[in-house]
Amino acid sequence: MHLTFIRSLIVIVLLLPALTSWSQESPDSTKTKKKTSLTRKAYNQGLKSITVRKKKDTVRNESAIKANAIYEGKIIRNIYVQIVGLERSIYDSTRKTKKIVTDVADALHGSTRESVIRNHLFIESNKPLNPYEVADNERFLRDLDFILDSRILAEPVPGSEDSVDITVTTRDVFSLGFSVGGTIPTSPEVSVYDVNLLGRGQRVGFTGLMEQGRTPPFGFATSYRKSSIFGSLANLELAYSQLNGGRSYGQENEFAYYIRLTRPLVSPYSRLAGGLEFSNNWSKNVYGDPDSVFLDYNYKIRDAWIGYNIGIKRELSNRNRHMVSMRLFKGFYLDQPEQEEYKAEQRYNSKQGILGQYTFYRQNYYKTRYVFGFGRTEDVPYGVSFSVTGGYMKQTYQDTVRVQAEEGKDSLQSVMRRVYAGVEWLGSFANRNGNFFLFKAQLGSYFHNQAAEDVILNTSASYVTRALNLNRYKMRLYLVAAYAQLFEQKVGESIDISDSEVRGFDADSVSGSNKLRGRLEAVVYTPWTLFGFRFAPFLGFDHAWINCDICETERVSVTGISAGFRTRNENLIFGTMEVRVNYVLETPVTPAQFSFEFKQRLRVKNTGRFVKPPSLVRY
Repeated sequence: MHLTFIRSLIVIVLLLPALTSWSQESPDSTKTKKKTSLTRKAYNQGLKSITVRKKKDTVRNESAIKANAIYEGKIIRNIYVQIVGLERSIYDSTRKTKKIVTDVADALHGSTRESVIRNHLFIESNKPLNPYEVADNERFLRDLDFILDSRILAEPVPGSEDSVDITVTTRDVFSLGFSVGGTIPTSPEVSVYDVNLLGRGQRVGFTGLMEQGRTPPFGFATSYRKSSIFGSLANLELAYSQLNGGRSYGQENEFAYYIRLTRPLVSPYSRLAGGLEFSNNWSKNVYGDPDSVFLDYNYKIRDAWIGYNIGIKRELSNRNRHMVSMRLFKGFYLDQPEQEEYKAEQRYNSKQGILGQYTFYRQNYYKTRYVFGFGRTEDVPYGVSFSVTGGYMKQTYQDTVRVQAEEGKDSLQSVMRRVYAGVEWLGSFANRNGNFFLFKAQLGSYFHNQAAEDVILNTSASYVTRALNLNRYKMRLYLVAAYAQLFEQKVGESIDISDSEVRGFDADSVSGSNKLRGRLEAVVYTPWTLFGFRFAPFLGFDHAWINCDICETERVSVTGISAGFRTRNENLIFGTMEVRVNYVLETPVTPAQFSFEFKQRLRVKNTGRFVKPPSLVRY
């Protein structure tokens, strides 16, 4: 009953702003307004800052509010929207795309409609200008899949001392994309998608897999996503998959269908955030494995959260906020695997609980370039966040003690009910020279029978150097150090070394209770171009130490070296592609490992979030 009530409440909260603004919108509000000479000036300034990249291109950090700070408190009269087409290069406004290329792109690509941009604005006419909120809205637009860059600039209204007009300038991305994966020619996998169908902020995607030995040989996944429904800033996603889509927990090929509704906290001046997810998932024996080997299971996920932001009425420059939030989660198995050894694994057991969280946060942004992108504007967060989480968890587990004690019993499940508590501190800092620092410390524990169980300590520190100018080249160094430890293990999974921590490392048999790791990577952003794609070669060094509980050697040290290059065309939606060669040195428990990787659609944005749903501490 409580879960049903919370779900209904979240749906109402997420869609109420949309319905209210929709019903009150006047017919004239959607009309395109003619620009005055001053707003044209603002548009030209925004266009220049989006497209112009000088050869030297000295990289520096710039406060996100710098451009509009002098207009703080003035009344916003008109909001104009100007969308830049694909014909302009983001690297150099003097270089225009060849007409034949532009004509083909325009025929395939639907330019973003002005109404879609307006649906993603939370600054309003006839209200005082808040330069911090304007900067938040500019960053929010820049984070959209179908927008490459954006600028929001104010200009005084002629004859008025207390009014300004706002010009919103955005630059589209070519919204059609595809990817090829799998193993060619035996099992090719092809994905096609449009992140801005008909220019309406809709994403549709289809993935097909043709694989020998699969029954049926063809599998597919399809999805639909609508951004900011009716201007509510809430996003709707629907999907069906035969290819491990959704939240796939098990090791078999999973089918799934799910629906997600999310409303992020787009600004510290917004009041509400939340999310809702329904997902059904089941394993399918598409490879004809024997019944004794195939893991036959079926589980459902129900997840809902809501958060309330406190402090939005403070002085504009005061970004200190408090968020209180609550989350209900239920992941339950209708059918477990029949194999006893897998029933003992935590991922094949039901888990449900309720979490409450208090968060204090203060976050601002710098605008810079050449952190993850290849010349576009990037938003780097800086500030602090501290959260305290408490809750109640209920989970099933395989009780091996009872199995051994009760003769004739093959399988006995027990239910563990435990209180949970956790704390987290995040600190990110930046200076105007272009150096960035990020620190994280987390501690979480369950409590049962007045004792702490499955206690996790997780800490990390990251450092990104300023972009060094080497003639027309840019170079950054990335350094990471992290430590994790598990105390009083009861049913929690042991700590292991993942492939993302030591690139190319693969060993399921190396796990323990504590881990120390580090990474050093150098990336060079070059001026080289090929059909609009830019290149960034890199060289990385990874090292990790883990006390292995199941190895003959108590302490295992793993060292990896990787090299390759990343490439991206900022005008396309394909994302960053990476070619990487990995070599992991021999260890006392694993042989030397060599691997070649090709990845597509790597994460290329690092704006972070003001708050996140209440969650458990994980390593």
